[in-house]
Amino acid sequence: MDDRAARRRRVAELLEVVALTADADRRLRGFSGGMRQRVGIAQALLADPRLLIVDEPTAGLDPEERIRFRTLLSQLAGQRTVLLSTHIVDDVAQTCRDLAVLAKGRLIFGGTVDELTRRAAGHVWSVVTDGPAPSEGTVVSALPHGTGMRYRVVTPTRPGPEAQPLEPGLEDGYLALAGSRAARPAAPSVS
Repeated sequence: MDDRAARRRRVAELLEVVALTADADRRLRGFSGGMRQRVGIAQALLADPRLLIVDEPTAGLDPEERIRFRTLLSQLAGQRTVLLSTHIVDDVAQTCRDLAVLAKGRLIFGGTVDELTRRAAGHVWSVVTDGPAPSEGTVVSALPHGTGMRYRVVTPTRPGPEAQPLEPGLEDGYLALAGSRAARPAAPSVS
């Protein structure tokens, strides 16, 4: 078998993996952002690497393409190590078992998605008010509610008598981690 035939077979396999077989003869300039991302993954897989590093792979993609891309990354992770670098928490929650959180170049957390989520247990609250936003903790979301607003707040203490506890999500776990780090005094510098 010649190298050219083997390369063509490998390209055909990868186009199928990234769901672009029907578009194999189209010019790249006519591809959507998500299709271009999938071409990039196919290119990266040509040499069948054991480690695949992707940086913000779903940034700028529409919801349907983001779901397709996350599914592809999850499938690839079954055959190799996939290192996903992203600020999009939902991508981590939907594709990763293990994660690491870095701050200023230092590892501040390493563990499972569930372990980081559990860090926020007892720290997530719903506050409905006609007044100002809660001043304690981190406001995660604000939604109109009746004549006021419903706030999702992450803080270790109940932000008011009307606050109701909520189940935490991964973003809440990250904010609880970041908040606990912010509350600690800075380590003295050594000169």
